[in-house]
Amino acid sequence: MMTNLNTFTLLFALMLITLAACASQTVKFIHLQSGATAECSASGFGIGASFSEGFVSGCGRPYEERGYVRLDQLTPEQRAALEQRGLMPKN
Repeated sequence: MMTNLNTFTLLFALMLITLAACASQTVKFIHLQSGATAECSASGFGIGASFSEGFVSGCGRPYEERGYVRLDQLTPEQRAALEQRGLMPKN
């Protein structure tokens, strides 16, 4: 009987943690030739928190297909070229 109560308590605690979870993600993109910028962001809580990363990834894919690069993935050379042309956005 005591083992069932401990198992129930553990499962209940895990369920509460899952429902209380939250996430927020923002990814910024820049077009290397034009300097145009784009941003994808999502946030969620509870079970929806796990979907925010997938949403941001899906949002960014069309931009990457059109030549945009994530700001956090710029090479030092790409960053220097954008800065030299005055196209690097301010954070």
